[in-house]
Amino acid sequence: MELECKKDELREMIDMIESEETANRVGKYLKRMLTREQPPCQYTIEELKERLEEAEEDFRMGRYCTTEEVRAYFHQKYNI
Repeated sequence: MELECKKDELREMIDMIESEETANRVGKYLKRMLTREQPPCQYTIEELKERLEEAEEDFRMGRYCTTEEVRAYFHQKYNI
């Protein structure tokens, strides 16, 4: 029952879309979410803070990567 209520809410929000661009973006996102084999990477607040502190320390020490290096790493590690 709760799922049906949530679906109804989503239908109402979809009915409020007034541009084709927004409709395309929402459709693309939904398709990606529904066909995803594994859930997106999820961290607790504590884990995020820890990773941020590590990244800040790396940056202070001159250890950093380009955006392309980061993308390549995540593509390889998470098959995205």
